[in-house]
Amino acid sequence: MKKKVWISIGVAAIIVLLAGVNVYRAMNTEEVKVSTVNLSDREIVSNVMVPGTLKFQSEQYIFQEPEKGRIAEVLVKEGDAVKEGTPLLRYENEQAALEKEQNMLSIESSYLKISQLKNQLEDLDEKEKELANQTGKKEAEKTVEAERDQLKMELKMADIELRQLNLQKETVQKQLENLEVKSEMAGTVIAVEDQHAQSADGTLKAVIHIAKTDSYIVSGVLSEYDSLKVAKDQPVTLRSDVVTDAEWKGKVSKIGLLPEVAAGTMGTENTAVQYPVEVIIEGSEMKAKPGFKLIMEIETEKRNVQTVPVDAVKQDGEDYYVYTVEDGKTKKKTVEIGTASSDYMEIKEGLTDKDQVVAKPEDNLLSGTEVTVK
Repeated sequence: MKKKVWISIGVAAIIVLLAGVNVYRAMNTEEVKVSTVNLSDREIVSNVMVPGTLKFQSEQYIFQEPEKGRIAEVLVKEGDAVKEGTPLLRYENEQAALEKEQNMLSIESSYLKISQLKNQLEDLDEKEKELANQTGKKEAEKTVEAERDQLKMELKMADIELRQLNLQKETVQKQLENLEVKSEMAGTVIAVEDQHAQSADGTLKAVIHIAKTDSYIVSGVLSEYDSLKVAKDQPVTLRSDVVTDAEWKGKVSKIGLLPEVAAGTMGTENTAVQYPVEVIIEGSEMKAKPGFKLIMEIETEKRNVQTVPVDAVKQDGEDYYVYTVEDGKTKKKTVEIGTASSDYMEIKEGLTDKDQVVAKPEDNLLSGTEVTVK
């Protein structure tokens, strides 16, 4: 009898203990609460991010041309504003100066010769008249005919020689005019260097550098894939890691039809193909300087699409999924994604407008978890 009593007491104690454990667990289990969202129609902007270098939009470099002679005079200084056609420097070329002097003397000599021949023809006409009075007109013409023909031939040759000398004069004049180098654009003189100044790599520097300082471009390169998405006049936002508090607006002004070929890679297989791209910057207020590296964010497309917040989408290898809430429990659903912005992700397939999508699922959330929607 005692044994049965003790068994009953033990069973009752176990039941009480299990009930207490369950009550304890229930009291200490946190309720899982989640926020949900539905698919929403939003405008998604597709961008291409490209690094680039800031440059002047228009600039001119004047390098020394040894074949023209020695630079005798630089006619501008740094900071000067110049117009198109403004003289920048002059060369000194002794050979060209001698050719000009020789040409002038030859032309003068040719004029004298022509004048003499004309005088001789006039004298011959007088001589013919005197002979005509003495021997008759026919005999007089016969007597001076050979001499007249010779003088006319010499006069014709002298005229040809004079035309040749005048053509030579034009050539020499152009050579001398080329000794004065003029600006091909309106702008500001950025730098004036000694004609023998060299860069760090040993190459000669430009003697004069002119640029239009109120207009800039950014140049970079596009991959094969990106070159198919970027088009002329697409809007661009530009930023700098150096000037962090500023951004600039621009638009695509040029896309290279042919790829850039880096030195030493011609004919090399598996070389990445890159196409040059230029962006013109709107406005002239630039805190950055030419040579600065900028990030070009090129807006390639705008579309209205079905989206959920980026944080709602999880990735498992090559697959993407979200959690929905159905009958108070989570359910994992695989989705096909599209374009993403900084806040939203396009959902192409896998969800309907009625699905309640967990807005920001915890990493340890599992399918089938009982949840309460906030």
